[in-house]
Amino acid sequence: MVSVLVEDLPPATSDFLHRRARRSGAPTVAEHVRHELITLARTEDPIDQVVEFVEQSYVHPPQPRIDSDAEAMADAYRLPADVWSTLCRRAAVSHVAVSDYVHGELARLALHPSIEDCMWELGEIHAADPSLEIDFDEVYRGMLHARGLA
Repeated sequence: MVSVLVEDLPPATSDFLHRRARRSGAPTVAEHVRHELITLARTEDPIDQVVEFVEQSYVHPPQPRIDSDAEAMADAYRLPADVWSTLCRRAAVSHVAVSDYVHGELARLALHPSIEDCMWELGEIHAADPSLEIDFDEVYRGMLHARGLA
């Protein structure tokens, strides 16, 4: 079990979530993580098909391992019941503790930033050193091309 409180996340994940919180205008990073977890749980994910299959196919599907870190997370982020349920069900079929599942999802989010996340970070770098010559339009087009979107 691992803590998924922002201050306990790996530095790269924590920094990413801090940047996203600043960009979103969230009052706190914790409030932004709450938003991320709600979005994560309410967005269809391939694991949901596994959850559905397991719940329909087994009389006794695996139960979630709700560890103390998961309870702390639920309290800290004030997760709605449907979000908590979804995260628990996904963790159960993944055979990991709820905190481990959420930790992995937040880390995955940080490892696969959106183009907007990358542009925002580049903007912060440029703001810190305005002498850098950056063609933001060219960088944006390059990112679209690299991701096969252009």
